[in-house]
Amino acid sequence: MGNCLLFIDTLPVAFDIDVKGFKQREISNPNNEIIIKGPQEAFVENIRTNTSLLRRVVNNENLIIENIEVGKLSKTKCAICYIQNIVNNDLVAEVKYRISNLEIDSLLSSGELEQLIEEDNKYSIPQILSTERPDKATKYLYGGRVVVLVGGNPYSLIMPATFIDFIVSPEDTNLKFQFANFLKFLRLLAIFITLFLPAFYVAITCFHQELLPTELLFSLLASRESVPFPIIFEILIMEISFELIREAGLRVPSPLGPTIGIVGALVIRTSCC
Repeated sequence: MGNCLLFIDTLPVAFDIDVKGFKQREISNPNNEIIIKGPQEAFVENIRTNTSLLRRVVNNENLIIENIEVGKLSKTKCAICYIQNIVNNDLVAEVKYRISNLEIDSLLSSGELEQLIEEDNKYSIPQILSTERPDKATKYLYGGRVVVLVGGNPYSLIMPATFIDFIVSPEDTNLKFQFANFLKFLRLLAIFITLFLPAFYVAITCFHQELLPTELLFSLLASRESVPFPIIFEILIMEISFELIREAGLRVPSPLGPTIGIVGALVIRTSCC
């Protein structure tokens, strides 16, 4: 495997040192979790580079990194990271138990591991937080969480995850608490708007028209006079159109992605107005 064995006189053990050298991607800026103020480093596919990024920030002897192999055929290297005197030992034992008892042939990404170790969830609510930022993973290490790194994947898994973790940005640490709390409130409001605004629109326009001002109601009725489809059908088409535009922006070549997004937004705006 290209490792180096170090034998020392009078010691009954040998040290297995990883000295393999091969071409790998250099540490670059985060692609999905971009911030203005703060570190501009992201995890890479090499697990040893990722553990070194954590150790460089967590300058403490209590940082424990335990290596484990997952997959009978792939033998994918995973690293379980935690701070010994902060984390709950029961949490560490549970994470080790779930990862060690995976009876699978191969593991290729952290997303697969996330689905395999989380509890059965009928409502598709995330139970594990993933991040590509070492500073964000370090923050949760100091908070008593367990971070799992998967070889060949630039994302780390943070467990367990709570609801507030999904509306927190790494940049909030660099802002005053008043503005950071205001941004959290805006993100929470955006979540409710995304989830409930289409349902509110259908309910008000179809069943509770008395809640709308008269001028607005007349305007809606006039705009829908020439539309042959019911409102629910239009909402479904709009939601599917958004997903199609998102998929097209991700799958097509990068020079065409922004163009498709802009054109799709103009088409949806024209159809809605």
